Amino acid sequence: MSLGHYLAVVRGKQLPFWWRSKFLTALNGFSSLPTEQLWQLHDELTKSLHTKQRRNEPAQQAGRNSLLDLKIELTRRIYRSCTLCPLMCRIDRMNGEVGRCGLKADAHAFREGLLVSEEPFIVPTYELFLTGCNMRCKFCQAWEGVVRTNLGFKLTGSNFAPKVERKAKRGALNIHFVGGEPTVNLLAVLVSLKSLKVPLPIVWNTNLFATDEAMKLLDGVVDLFVADFKFGNDECAWGIGGVRGYVATVQSNLLKASRIASLVIRHLVMPGHIECCLVPVVSWVTQNLPKVTFHLMLNYLPDWRAWSDKALSRRLNESEKQRAMAIVKSVGLKRVLISG
Repeated sequence: MSLGHYLAVVRGKQLPFWWRSKFLTALNGFSSLPTEQLWQLHDELTKSLHTKQRRNEPAQQAGRNSLLDLKIELTRRIYRSCTLCPLMCRIDRMNGEVGRCGLKADAHAFREGLLVSEEPFIVPTYELFLTGCNMRCKFCQAWEGVVRTNLGFKLTGSNFAPKVERKAKRGALNIHFVGGEPTVNLLAVLVSLKSLKVPLPIVWNTNLFATDEAMKLLDGVVDLFVADFKFGNDECAWGIGGVRGYVATVQSNLLKASRIASLVIRHLVMPGHIECCLVPVVSWVTQNLPKVTFHLMLNYLPDWRAWSDKALSRRLNESEKQRAMAIVKSVGLKRVLISG
């Protein structure tokens, strides 16, 4: 889908997926149905979102449930034995249990604001940095929000909607969920969207270390994925990010993301990890998603646990930057951004 859908929403030619999900009528009384039947209904309704749409959708009938309500119900059920990410903790988040991400049912934003330092087609963007993450990257610059999951303010519809409305008046083009990792905060995000009356597109800044169920729930909510493809092999993913089975999971989810929304792929070049990580990442993207915008990030800064890792405890040198740029420019990617 490249950037087509997202840009059409920004320009007022299409409505955001989440907005259409909010007004797409679903079956009433679905909370009593078995989960398998709910997924069937969900998939049918989500598929209809990708058909030709009108700019002005009809209002939902009063008292009727929507596709967004259905997504909320399914997410609540997942939270009772959480399987949103491949770690498959299966803890009951609705009853206060926590797994690797450190989160219960609530979400907290430890930072928020109108920012202009992202990709040019995203800014100005209203970013909410949500606590908690299912990865533990040694160099994480948001580490405080990852380990202190109650930091900041609780995300609710009553405080989310006014903030968005104020930022929209100041020129925000979108609502940009960052982390930590937003996917493990999915329930609170969906519930908060129900209260929102401003149809801004949703940007989902994610590590894409998520299950098929999570990706299906994001379909019909996210308008633009800004996805980190961090590691080019599973050994580096385990040693630096603390997760196993990383590469196949992210590759699969990048393909899914490209089919259900607009997509930008980011790769932060790590010192000493050009051949093992950048090269295979660029090779895979070139072969599988050559038309997707690829953002090469050369602004690595050591933080958190990176100081204890000799390879990661420094910035990129000029030789590494030149090598990284040469690699990306040599493969024929159609849309490349370079920063740092």
